[in-house]
Amino acid sequence: MSAYPVMLDVARLRVLVVGGGAVAARKVASLVDAGGAPVIVAPEVSEELRAAVQAHELTWFPRAYRSVDVEGFHLVFAATNAAEVNAAVADDARRAGSLVSRADEGGESDFQVPSHLRREQVVVAISTGGASPLLARRIGERLDDVVTAGLGRAAGRLAEARADVQARWAGDEGRRRAFWFSLITPEFLDLAIQGRDDEVERAIARCLSQS
Repeated sequence: MSAYPVMLDVARLRVLVVGGGAVAARKVASLVDAGGAPVIVAPEVSEELRAAVQAHELTWFPRAYRSVDVEGFHLVFAATNAAEVNAAVADDARRAGSLVSRADEGGESDFQVPSHLRREQVVVAISTGGASPLLARRIGERLDDVVTAGLGRAAGRLAEARADVQARWAGDEGRRRAFWFSLITPEFLDLAIQGRDDEVERAIARCLSQS
């Protein structure tokens, strides 16, 4: 599968998940983790999915899928255990101008959700183009030692520092660029990965003081 990698802000998109089983629950959980609020259509849902609906106040239509359900959605996930229903959802979604992902037929999907690691604002996605999902998972396991919770916290702190840097050197792009290069060194990355938050904070303060 030839693929163009992209990160989507699902908080800005209307997303539909058709299905109520374990696969649909995983799709919904991943979307919610990314800030989305998917709409669900399924006659019944698993306990896990029901809990997610209640916890995140998601919209669930407890009935069978109808062709008009796809209208107005940017992304549609066909995640039922019936191939004929998934095929109908995919056809309807494409006619409605939506991008569709079929849980049962990767080759029939407009997009795939790759294996990924999320540590707050740091997201690393791994794809093998459908050749081997297990290989993608194994690569992700190797990256666990690098994409740590500390790295996620450091990214969040850098997001906060960005406003300060922009205000200090509003008219000097070169100075802003120099700040970031002086701060984000291999040594800084090591501190972040190791979760040494106090030293991360001191490094930020030191670079900001050199104005």
